[in-house]
Amino acid sequence: MKLTPLLAGLLLSSAQLQAADLQNAALQQLLMAPQVPDGVVFEIMAWEDRTWDWAAPLLRRYVDQLREKYPGLDIVLISQGAELFDLARRAGLQETPALRQLAALGEEGVNIYISGDYAKWKRLGEKDFVDFVDLAASGSALLEDYIELGFVPIKLEPPDGID
Repeated sequence: MKLTPLLAGLLLSSAQLQAADLQNAALQQLLMAPQVPDGVVFEIMAWEDRTWDWAAPLLRRYVDQLREKYPGLDIVLISQGAELFDLARRAGLQETPALRQLAALGEEGVNIYISGDYAKWKRLGEKDFVDFVDLAASGSALLEDYIELGFVPIKLEPPDGID
């Protein structure tokens, strides 16, 4: 069977996502837990370009897995790195598949926050970002608040081979 570039790309993406699932021990433990968690808070703090190209599909997969096991589970994403600037209206990235995935997750009840203290460095406020994100005064403080409420923290990290 001859692999077309599209098929080869899909197979590679699938393999990378599966590898990321295996790498994330916290997610695996959560999926095997006998009790329902209070919620899950994902944190992302990345500095490379095109972070959402890998992070949005990975988050989509994790959310689907969690909601399959725990329907109605509260899920939060906190963006605290340079990737948050891709969520600014002026970034012009609103039509990318990654941002459409994030918007869909927001519509499905995943609360998506960006770190306001980091956004302020670039003189950006809530009105400067896409509608499906909320600006947190401090991403780190919000993360700690969710952990205190019993949410399980999971760090989103790039799959092996993606820098």
